[in-house]
Amino acid sequence: MVLVGGRQEAERFGEYPLALLDVLGRSVLMRTLDRIRAAGVAEITVVSDTDPLPHPKSVTCKFSVASPQHFWDDALQKFRRLSRHSERVLVLRLGAWAEVDFAAMVNQHRDSGSAILRAYSPANEALDVFVISSGNQTEAAALLRGELRDERIATAVHYCDGYVNLLATPADLRALSLDAFAGECEIHPCGRELRPGVWIGRGAHVHRCARVVAPAFIGDYCSVRRDAVITRGSSLEHHSEVDCATVIENSNVMPFTRVGAGLDVEHSIVGFRQVHSVPRELTVNIEDPHLIGATTTDISVRLIAGLSWLINLLPTIGWRLIFGSRTETNLGSPSEAMSQISAMPDAALAPVESQTKSYREMAAGRRYGNE
Repeated sequence: MVLVGGRQEAERFGEYPLALLDVLGRSVLMRTLDRIRAAGVAEITVVSDTDPLPHPKSVTCKFSVASPQHFWDDALQKFRRLSRHSERVLVLRLGAWAEVDFAAMVNQHRDSGSAILRAYSPANEALDVFVISSGNQTEAAALLRGELRDERIATAVHYCDGYVNLLATPADLRALSLDAFAGECEIHPCGRELRPGVWIGRGAHVHRCARVVAPAFIGDYCSVRRDAVITRGSSLEHHSEVDCATVIENSNVMPFTRVGAGLDVEHSIVGFRQVHSVPRELTVNIEDPHLIGATTTDISVRLIAGLSWLINLLPTIGWRLIFGSRTETNLGSPSEAMSQISAMPDAALAPVESQTKSYREMAAGRRYGNE
């Protein structure tokens, strides 16, 4: 049983628990479910206090949303249902990204004969990861009603030796992305590695005059427009957009987020009309949608917008076919790069010498080179 949220005071960005937010193309929740399945757990139930964001890769398990007021009561009911037909139940709250060997933990619980086994990190931090015997309903009820915080309940200890990030603040989400780029954890980008250290998701469109500097990740159905720069460990999650001449440096852009034109975003997490500065540990609400806005989550609306852009483009194509004009035309669409990277994927990663003069001037002014 996997619990998401349950504590309102921390572990969130915007209204979403950090565990529901993507890291290099896939959320902590979905990655944890993959690890649990790999350990041979037969049935998985997820209880969340927040509806998940729409995602190209949906969660394939029993997923229920409980109100914050009844979250722990619902979790207890789910535990009792699971315990009717199993000897022990794995209970974990996200929370942290913890690379626990779940199979080894279940085996230790079976061999030890203890009622409750709890995982600890290599730094001796208590994790919200438990294996509970189905017959110990009283202890399980006390543990869940105490939000897994009641230290009076006796537990045996399982020490894990894998990577652990507690994901207590948005800065921890940023650190997890950087650690994944560096190969320090078992999180890998969900995309095609077009160049060393640069991953592109399916349906992503990068303008041929944009610049992508490794390490970087551009998720499914993202748009990176003309003269934009994505650099130094930045991650654009699915359905996000970066407008013309904007620089994203050492930052995370959350799903369905639009970053306006001509901006410098550095050492931050951007999404849901908010910007969190990691060095300043400060979150600011952005009211102007021209700076930080939202792309639609409705597929039909996105399709209509794309068709509208194509219809508006047809007269321009006809004019160029008839008169043979070779001058560059500004397409000016919500996804003007649609004809770029899908046809010529290497164009998005062209060296600086092949870019337009306006880009070279911008790069020189902002001191971005060929690193």
